[in-house]
Amino acid sequence: ASVYNWDSATQGWILGSFFYGYILTQIPGGYLAGRFGAKWLMGFGILGTVLFTLLTPLAADLGASYFIAVRVLEGIGEVCEFHIDGRRGC
Repeated sequence: ASVYNWDSATQGWILGSFFYGYILTQIPGGYLAGRFGAKWLMGFGILGTVLFTLLTPLAADLGASYFIAVRVLEGIGEVCEFHIDGRRGC
């Protein structure tokens, strides 16, 4: 296993980056679910989250900035799933 020598500030950005993507798509996610339908948004959200999760080890090996970008994209995919869940938004 690789050891990453990231300082605490970088670790904070990595841990928070998922939620930055999640926050950015709250309103657009609800709009898209209402416009195009829940099944399409959920399908693409799950697909995107799966693909970016598979890229996580590669992104971490490439560097913190790549890892943060992948985590933001994972957060974008997760908001699509949350809007379909029925507890919020759509």
